[in-house]
Amino acid sequence: ATPPPPATLAQAIAAGKAKLSLRLRVESVDEDPFAKDASAVTLRTRLAWQSADFRGFALNLEADDIHALDEDSYNSTANGVTTRPVIGDPVGTEINVAALTWKNKSLAVTAGRQRLMLDNQRFIGNVGWRQNEQTYDGVTLKFKPIARLELTAGGLWNVNRVFGPRTGAQLADWHGSVKLVNAKIDAGKIGSLSLFGYAMDFDNAAAVSNATWGAALNGSPELSGGWKLTYALSFASQSDAGDNPTDYTAGYRQLEVGLAKGPYSLRVGQEVLEGDATLANHRFQTPLATLHIFQGWADKFLTTPPQGVEDTYVAAAATVRGTALKLEWHDFRAEAVSRSYGSEWNASIGRTFAKRYEVLAKFADYQADGFATDTTKWWLMFTAAF
Repeated sequence: ATPPPPATLAQAIAAGKAKLSLRLRVESVDEDPFAKDASAVTLRTRLAWQSADFRGFALNLEADDIHALDEDSYNSTANGVTTRPVIGDPVGTEINVAALTWKNKSLAVTAGRQRLMLDNQRFIGNVGWRQNEQTYDGVTLKFKPIARLELTAGGLWNVNRVFGPRTGAQLADWHGSVKLVNAKIDAGKIGSLSLFGYAMDFDNAAAVSNATWGAALNGSPELSGGWKLTYALSFASQSDAGDNPTDYTAGYRQLEVGLAKGPYSLRVGQEVLEGDATLANHRFQTPLATLHIFQGWADKFLTTPPQGVEDTYVAAAATVRGTALKLEWHDFRAEAVSRSYGSEWNASIGRTFAKRYEVLAKFADYQADGFATDTTKWWLMFTAAF
């Protein structure tokens, strides 16, 4: 039988649930022209607690601690090691989430430090791959006025970046104003349509302040024989905002099609972030995205090149006897001029067992052809959740 809701605040606190997760990762980077490779063995310990609902209110708390076996063996961006490649996992302890949520059947309002992951995280994400997660200080609401429509809106005043908790070569926090609105429409057999607008004005990072408006359509209609046609279509327009010193406009587009059957899938697509042939900083930017899942795992395009980027890719995935396999290939070119950047292979294998443990191995190999330098990365990761 379902237990009765807490009658008092004390009962709601007493009925709260605690969770513990451990994520141990080995990451290695061989990047030209560094004479020394980077090697990081890091452990993230996350302790989370959530109260039971009390009159629609719930409190969510989460603390992260990141330790490194030898922080001098890689450039964490905060340790001053510049003779080795960057692995963006600084050590430190901080409050990752501290948020109060009130909700009823159609509305949820959250205030405080929170994680945000909108749509496919191309514009607003939590950068969950890094050991120190990106979270946001602000107020957000989710409203579902009818069955097939969900609205998300919010105002944020601080971005807790993955490079914290202490500032080094990269800022640990971006202060300012972020206003967001996202309307997600369930279009039935057609798929899911999102309409969005994000306005960012940062006091201490004016160069990435922007206003972006766009739409995304995703679907996977059924075909015969158990097959599905998968597709993703997205467009966006961006301009400078706030105190950005550059007056610019730039566009974004993605087109992807694929086939899937059971645990097997194949996708082919192209993602384009526009740039300019002659003017610096006239480029489409996604400063709050979960960038690692786009444009190759070697992370060579975390910042859009001045002449933009066209990423043409093929990705295959399969799950065989509980083991998840992925293989991707990317070809990178400039958008504004006829110029090759390079190509990249990605591969991963992962498995979850006993419901609470996960092992993952990943590999990325970027071969430069006019942009950045040859880079090879590999990861081994073990996660336990209790």
